Amino acid sequence: MDTILTFVLRNSLGDCTNNGLTSREDSIILHHGPNLQTDLIPDDELILVERTIFGKQSNYAVPAGLFKSGRHSMAGGNFIYTSDSRFPSDAPISVHDRVETSKWEKQEEKEFNDSLNIQSFSLS
Repeated sequence: MDTILTFVLRNSLGDCTNNGLTSREDSIILHHGPNLQTDLIPDDELILVERTIFGKQSNYAVPAGLFKSGRHSMAGGNFIYTSDSRFPSDAPISVHDRVETSKWEKQEEKEFNDSLNIQSFSLS
């Protein structure tokens, strides 16, 4: 397992991550390579997901917390990069740190909290 410090590249038009990790951090550690022990990686660091689409390498990074939860994430518009020669790509890597919660998931969470008599407050 290799780690490297990366820097977040943001769009000047605004944030589309829905309060994702790259909206809050300027530099993030990326974990990549074989034998990743994901349970040892802090939730606020990134894991490189290596994949091939139509015969072409198409990697992306995802926050470890999201990776471990199994929740679906998508690109929020931000990328990571560093000038360090050990960086596992020749170009910036897209970060999939945007998560959307459906009305169904919110209703399910409310019913669960109600069954436990837990009060839930949301600022949005």
